[in-house]
Amino acid sequence: MMKTTRPLLLLIYSLIPLLASAADDNVVKIAGGPKTGEYINIAKALCPSLGQLFQCEAIETGGTLDNKKRLENGEVSFGLAKSNVAEEWMKDSTFASKFFIARRIGDESLFVFGKPEVLQAVGSWVGVRENAFLLSIGLPGELSGDTAVFNSLKSVEGSPLANLQVKMYADRPALVAAVKSGEVKLGFIAQVPNPTNSLFASINDSGLVIMGVIDPDMLTFGETFRIKPVTVKNAKWFGLGGGAKQIETANVPAAIVAAKPDALQGRAKMTQEAALKKIQEAPEKDLLPQQPWMQDLANQASLKTGAGLEGVMKSVTDAAAGAKERISNLSDGK
Repeated sequence: MMKTTRPLLLLIYSLIPLLASAADDNVVKIAGGPKTGEYINIAKALCPSLGQLFQCEAIETGGTLDNKKRLENGEVSFGLAKSNVAEEWMKDSTFASKFFIARRIGDESLFVFGKPEVLQAVGSWVGVRENAFLLSIGLPGELSGDTAVFNSLKSVEGSPLANLQVKMYADRPALVAAVKSGEVKLGFIAQVPNPTNSLFASINDSGLVIMGVIDPDMLTFGETFRIKPVTVKNAKWFGLGGGAKQIETANVPAAIVAAKPDALQGRAKMTQEAALKKIQEAPEKDLLPQQPWMQDLANQASLKTGAGLEGVMKSVTDAAAGAKERISNLSDGK
């Protein structure tokens, strides 16, 4: 009996990896982001938009750069990424031969936060740029989308952000704690202004305030950055007395980066083709979380070249006047 049973068991065990692989070929896996961000919620919204024909998993990850790794190792067939970062990936012919930007959806707003006296000193993001050598900034992890966006701005030839002292932290809660303690003067984040997001609440509870990020170099990125008026209800804006105030800041749409079906085989290829068709044809509102604030932001028109944008650029430049002296007068403390 033992001689008959053992070969059968060995055969069954040998088939388990193949069966698991076949099951995975029928599942659409979307790499989202950390639980404190909004990409994981967008990924979760994408799943039901595919309809009943698909099994779909929205996977919590470290963010944009982590999602690239998961795409490359075949763990997922879709991954969310900051648009400007995804465009950089496409310049790599090896990566672009297997992946492409299937669509751009939504907007993620850029913010810097710090103690009120620090933001008062810099005046605006232009004040940060022009006095980068006097400041320090924290980022929430090497693989986060926040870091990827900051690095793209920093890497523009001639950007004074190259002189900014940068420190990396494990995650967003650690970054908030570092800014609160004075370990760094500022924190940089890219976040959809969800009125119930715990990140903004933690910034507010720490006695910190937030400021919009409008960098002159953004104008060289075309539509990658969209300057829009946004509202954050559970954190205080610098200079506006807190509350539900609107302010202009840069927004980065999310790129849905997808594996090319031709780079896959068999059932996985057919599943990817069908999922792509759904994602590319669906109205944008159906692909985003259905909360009113998310839908409102998607419908908000961005400022274009002309009086609106020029006025904003002049405003942030004027606010930075005298920043060097004000920053120099800050106590070592941060």
